[in-house]
Amino acid sequence: MGRKIAIFTDAHALLEPTQAALEDIQKRGITEIYSLGDNIGLGPNPKEVIDLLEEYGVKSVAGNSEEYVLLGTEPFRSYFHATKQKSYLWTLSKLNEEQIGVISAYPKSIELLIGGKHLALCHFANDVRIDFDERSTWSYQSYFDDLNDGKQVINNASNQFQYTNSLEQLDEIERQIEKYGVDSPFVRGYLSARDNPLFAKKRVDFFDAVIQGHVHWKLYDEETKTKFYSIRAVGMAYRHDPIDTASYVVLTEKENDYDLEEVLVRFDREKMEYNILSSDSPDSTIQRFTNMSGKKRY
Repeated sequence: MGRKIAIFTDAHALLEPTQAALEDIQKRGITEIYSLGDNIGLGPNPKEVIDLLEEYGVKSVAGNSEEYVLLGTEPFRSYFHATKQKSYLWTLSKLNEEQIGVISAYPKSIELLIGGKHLALCHFANDVRIDFDERSTWSYQSYFDDLNDGKQVINNASNQFQYTNSLEQLDEIERQIEKYGVDSPFVRGYLSARDNPLFAKKRVDFFDAVIQGHVHWKLYDEETKTKFYSIRAVGMAYRHDPIDTASYVVLTEKENDYDLEEVLVRFDREKMEYNILSSDSPDSTIQRFTNMSGKKRY
């Protein structure tokens, strides 16, 4: 029987959908489990989610929400505003030293060989430590149009990922470090990217497929040699998604190939809503991401 792997992403400190997904994975007898990062940030239960992932033996890569903890917010200053800064400090206040140590051990990407295919797992195929503006989740989404209940790729969306580990990127990293100096908090992302590069310096076209999060909803670009699977965030719900279901994917190994299947599982949405609305987090963005607009506060 082929190897089976479960993958989820962007838990964003939402305990109830993450727990439902992990319990379903366990029922299926799958023991190889990966998270694509952003386990924390925005949601009400960062501590509990980190502990839950440890309990289930989940291997995680670092997302931008983990990088805020590791690098501080200065490298992301073009992206951060006052509310995001308060939200980051709130999340940080909920984590203990042991949990921060767990987060600091997350790799930037993970390589898998399954069914003879080279796969990369990452938070996003553009390096979130240094690439938040020109090549971002928003620029990637612009390559897709709505098609009934899903998305249709309208251009070569994966072009922007060719920048990763290119000579152009390497030159830019060195220019920024030289411009600001190694002691500047702003260049911590550049130093991290230089010393611990995404995909261990490989270009994306080395891989047969890249599985990533960060986008929050399901976008599959299979038009090029390297397939790009942006999987739905485990507890997020947008207009086309059933709002009471958690989401993850299962990779099943085949002879010289693999299957990728999305799995939806019911979770206690009322409890999640209560925890979000009764939280003292200063950022209400998670309400929009979970399709809670217009809900009354408890």
